[in-house]
Amino acid sequence: MSTAIRVASVNWNYGGIDADGSDARWHQTVEALRRARPQVVLCQELGVPQPALRQSRHVRRTANALEMEPVLGPVVPAARSALHTAILVDTHTTGWRIVDDGPYPGTDPSTAHAWCMVELHIPGLDRPLCCFSVHFPARSAVAQLSQAQYLGALVALRPQLALIGGDFNCYPRGGPSVTADELERLPRHLQVTRCRQDPQGRPEANYDVDDTFARAGLIDIAAHLPPTRRDPPHLRPTGRGGARVDRVYGSPELATAATLYRHITTGSDHDALVLDLDLVCVADAPPVATAPTPAVPRATPTPITSTS
Repeated sequence: MSTAIRVASVNWNYGGIDADGSDARWHQTVEALRRARPQVVLCQELGVPQPALRQSRHVRRTANALEMEPVLGPVVPAARSALHTAILVDTHTTGWRIVDDGPYPGTDPSTAHAWCMVELHIPGLDRPLCCFSVHFPARSAVAQLSQAQYLGALVALRPQLALIGGDFNCYPRGGPSVTADELERLPRHLQVTRCRQDPQGRPEANYDVDDTFARAGLIDIAAHLPPTRRDPPHLRPTGRGGARVDRVYGSPELATAATLYRHITTGSDHDALVLDLDLVCVADAPPVATAPTPAVPRATPTPITSTS
């Protein structure tokens, strides 16, 4: 039995399907994931044009191409198209079982989830592993914070092995840092959600989502790892907007068990993330009760020195 758990998080960029129907980008992403060989894939934007006719077929085709079992999550609240979250799990070669894939609240937009969840039974672990694929709304900082509070509270209700990955559409305190000048050069619609004003009236990054997860006892794994366990070694943006919007958070046991974090190129406008966890380390770790975590003090920002 393998002693490693490998999880990927990928924003498919409208399912990998272009407006003219071309699926070349979908093939690029599938091939990249085949090479990476994750056992779990946290998917964002796994949607297609004409979803009522094609969504189910697209999810099944993607799962079959990767030889995985699919769980389709809800459409992101306030999304302009069918931007589904989803999770794919290799239950065939691992012997893992999907124990649960919910719950989801009702159709009221005020309580709609921006994530998909699976609870996994993994031989060798005395507790289930709960994986969440997240895609927070891009155009409302209030909605992002609401989703983060809902999900953070859900995780903090009981000690659990929780892994939360996806596209958060906002900044992490862990970097790369961003200056006021860089924030002022953001497109206006991104300034609305990703910025606030400092006492001098200049823009500063909005870290509300990251701070909420810290209070829930979750750790930004990329920022937690030393450079020797990251590829590339420095923290860098994951999307075209110049921010590390794609991240993976984990409970302390999972952060401690992380052995490698890396970016891979796919057919998307985002880098995909691949995280390796040591199964033995996870199994040996005692449950950690979640507790409020003080917010990390703001550091003096430094310019971003590289782009994805």
